[in-house]
Amino acid sequence: MTTDRYHICQVSMGWVGLVGSDFGLSRLSFKPNPQEVLEDLGSALDHATEDAGSFTDTVSCLERYFQGEPGALDEIDLDLRGVPPFFGEAWTACRTIPPGETRSYAWLASEAGRPLAARAAGQAMAKNPYALIIPCHRVIASNGDLRGYGAGGLSVKAKLLQMEQKDNNSADNTHS
Repeated sequence: MTTDRYHICQVSMGWVGLVGSDFGLSRLSFKPNPQEVLEDLGSALDHATEDAGSFTDTVSCLERYFQGEPGALDEIDLDLRGVPPFFGEAWTACRTIPPGETRSYAWLASEAGRPLAARAAGQAMAKNPYALIIPCHRVIASNGDLRGYGAGGLSVKAKLLQMEQKDNNSADNTHS
């Protein structure tokens, strides 16, 4: 039996709460303050032990991301056991969206193997337990509008995209 561990720390744009085991990261909460992180993680902490040392590499990847190296998040192993198949496919497809670029929910559904399931792709993003690492902030409406972002709202989604675009020195990397 593997023991869940957790760690809460500050990053340049807020606070993150990390929960994981020997299988990888099982949850990442990204919120403006530590109280909201604790509330968001809720029962995930019930049987977890605080252990900052277990997350040294993950925290390093997050710091590198916020310092302009968005590919650093690709190094983080995720524990996807028990994830509904379509969600897993949508999350995997989402991780292929290059930093600073955006894709529509329709694109995401198609990449996940269900081209008519844009709403289901939206649900997969809404239930994403790995904010930042599965970059749901890069998924937008087909008309280009920013839509919900549970890890801090639309202003945080916009800031993340601006940060990534600045890091890429990209003028317009938007695709449908």
